[in-house]
Amino acid sequence: MLSIIHPHVYFPTYSNGLKDIGRFLGSNRTEPDATGLETIVWRNEWKKTGAAEFKTRLLQYNRDDCRTLKHLVEFMRQLTPPRDAGTTQPSTPVKTIQTEQMTKERPRWDIFRAREYASEDFEKIVKCAYFDYQREKVLVRTHPHFKVVNKKHRKFRRTSKRANVVSSIECHRCPKCRSTAIEKREQMSRDLIDLKFFGGGMKKWVSRTVFWTYCCPKCMRVFSSFDRSPYRQKYGHGLMSWCVYSNVACGVNMLRVEKTLADVFDLTIPDCIAYRFKTYVSEYYESLYSEVLKSILKSPVIYIDETTVLLRKQEQGYVWVMASVDKVYYFYKPSRAGSFLKEMLAGFSGVLVSDFYTAYDTLACAQQKCLVHLVRDIDDDLLRHPLDMEFKSMAQGFGGLLRTIIETVDRRGLKARFLRRHRRAVRRFLKSVVSNSVSSPIAAKYKKRFEKSGEKVFTFLDHDGVAWNNNNAEHAIKRFAKYRRNVDGYFTERSLQEYLVLATVFETCEFNNLNVLKFLLSEETTLEGLLKMAGR
Repeated sequence: MLSIIHPHVYFPTYSNGLKDIGRFLGSNRTEPDATGLETIVWRNEWKKTGAAEFKTRLLQYNRDDCRTLKHLVEFMRQLTPPRDAGTTQPSTPVKTIQTEQMTKERPRWDIFRAREYASEDFEKIVKCAYFDYQREKVLVRTHPHFKVVNKKHRKFRRTSKRANVVSSIECHRCPKCRSTAIEKREQMSRDLIDLKFFGGGMKKWVSRTVFWTYCCPKCMRVFSSFDRSPYRQKYGHGLMSWCVYSNVACGVNMLRVEKTLADVFDLTIPDCIAYRFKTYVSEYYESLYSEVLKSILKSPVIYIDETTVLLRKQEQGYVWVMASVDKVYYFYKPSRAGSFLKEMLAGFSGVLVSDFYTAYDTLACAQQKCLVHLVRDIDDDLLRHPLDMEFKSMAQGFGGLLRTIIETVDRRGLKARFLRRHRRAVRRFLKSVVSNSVSSPIAAKYKKRFEKSGEKVFTFLDHDGVAWNNNNAEHAIKRFAKYRRNVDGYFTERSLQEYLVLATVFETCEFNNLNVLKFLLSEETTLEGLLKMAGR
């Protein structure tokens, strides 16, 4: 019954013990406070004295156990769904619920979203009570001075477009027939709104381009000289870079970024435009994103990890990260299945550093399992089982061995010629763990674990530059984990991919101690250029 209860049924009890569950289900016992330890005492007394009283109490205790177990089996059968639709299922004595029907914790952003109303009338009424609606539609009719107040709001303010620099573009030939006899017609202009950065800070910068429309009398073609302009968009690269940097690298909400632009630079951006900046910048660095992956796959060591992400409509997926010592690559997969790794790492001939997730075990490359994960697991189990001497002896042997190795790493670095000297001690430890027979379940668990992954835990002893932990990947995954706090459940697959491209570029800059904003403003799009800016 425990093998069924443990993974499938959650009773509101302190343990899955038969007495606790039986008490919850209402199964009464003759002696409610009797324990298994007391029955040992009763049996010993019965053996010594032969008193019928102790035998009677033992038999009654066993009958109560059997009756409680029968009650539990009947309850579990009632939870089993009927095989055919015509079968009626008896009701259980307590209220039960399927876990998939339980209310899940709402993402933080979801708490503040617009409510969905069953009645359209109620929805309209509540919308008319919104703060902005009242001030812009209602109070302005009651208090005329709100017309002046509302005009000062950044929503209704227009960006001052006094040009800092003006340039003109003229045409002297028809682009179709190449005739020079063209007629200049209407004069027009286009403004490029940007932020200009200098040694002491930044300021709003408006570049105005003046151009004309032309007509060719020979081929009757009407054209514009603006087609020759290199600036096609309304907003400049510096402005878009700063917005994306503030949002992604600094964690500032994009609405607050827009408010900052309006308050500090008198630069009002229409709603949702700032979000499109992320699309522009992520597309701008797509080539660098691919280049980083190719470079990581050629490196001698790869650190890999993964974490969950929640998309809209409660769809769960996984964000994976691969890192080398100086580069990071993020990507999304809809599941945790690692079958794609065989194809992705087909040409990789180095060492893969990972946790103990079984999907990595199928890969053909050399592997180093993260020792920090193993140390934490052993330490947690030591706290839970302080009196298990078999397990304690195994843990002490492992801890002493590992401490001497790490001391060598601290003194000599990750160099195989110094670390190989510990190979004999490692083989001796693994052999002693495998050969010793243990009786405690927790010691047997770790004996099996060392049999399976013992060699992979110490792979770093034979390779230069291979770390004994997976901190590179775990540090990279923290960037996404922090960003996920406020937007988990709000991602679409497209917006998530845009973020992962930007995170790849930004974290690679961080790994090389390169100022992210300076890299964005440089408009460099190659990995070679990034490393050159980092002084390499």
